[in-house]
Amino acid sequence: MRITAAMRSIWFGLVDPRQVRQTPTEAAAAVFAVAVLAVSLVGTLCTLWEQGSATLVRESAILSQQAPASAGSTEGIDLSLPQRQFTGALGGTLIITIVSYAALAGVFMTLVRFLTNCVVSYSKAIIATSSLAMVSMLDSVIATALHVTTGTIQIGLHAGLWLPPSESPMLFTWLQLISLESVWRYLAIAAALVTWENLHWRYGIVVGLVVWGITRAIFGLMALVGWIVGLQGAGQLAP
Repeated sequence: MRITAAMRSIWFGLVDPRQVRQTPTEAAAAVFAVAVLAVSLVGTLCTLWEQGSATLVRESAILSQQAPASAGSTEGIDLSLPQRQFTGALGGTLIITIVSYAALAGVFMTLVRFLTNCVVSYSKAIIATSSLAMVSMLDSVIATALHVTTGTIQIGLHAGLWLPPSESPMLFTWLQLISLESVWRYLAIAAALVTWENLHWRYGIVVGLVVWGITRAIFGLMALVGWIVGLQGAGQLAP
């Protein structure tokens, strides 16, 4: 029953976020679990799809500031089997998705309370955040298709479209976060929460933009700090 409620919530997140409030708060854990698993599976499949292109693998390695991974072995572990490659990729994606969804729900709960004076529970926040899983999955599929088709991760529905990743990896990583998907998702989450508290959905536009702007600024600050640390490291290594 709760799995059905979770599926309905995710569907509402795609077609009409205002209807997410029909989801019972008792189904919060189910919505979160279904969303995390679905997003992680799609993300893992997209990652493996991109790994079929040597160019995309090199560009991804530049962004992560690591050497391109080989399919042979890592620290004595044989990763040549497709099943092990899939499991390894899925494990990392699951951790990232769980942490990001839980943290984002906390941010929305705090800022919606502050901006609207509504007592929003964490259960409602996690349901609203998880209900936008379908949007994230569509974005992953579209982005991966564009990357594979064009042969570069530069192409996408984000602000990094005009900056080659190799020129400034950290800046490009931050510009990727300024995307159509992120704006859509934040506005929809906010709209779902404010209508749940019997406010007009237009309040959600304001709240969503504020939360989106704050999180982009935080990520930008983190990118700036990383860039400065990288410059200091390069200076120490210089002869």
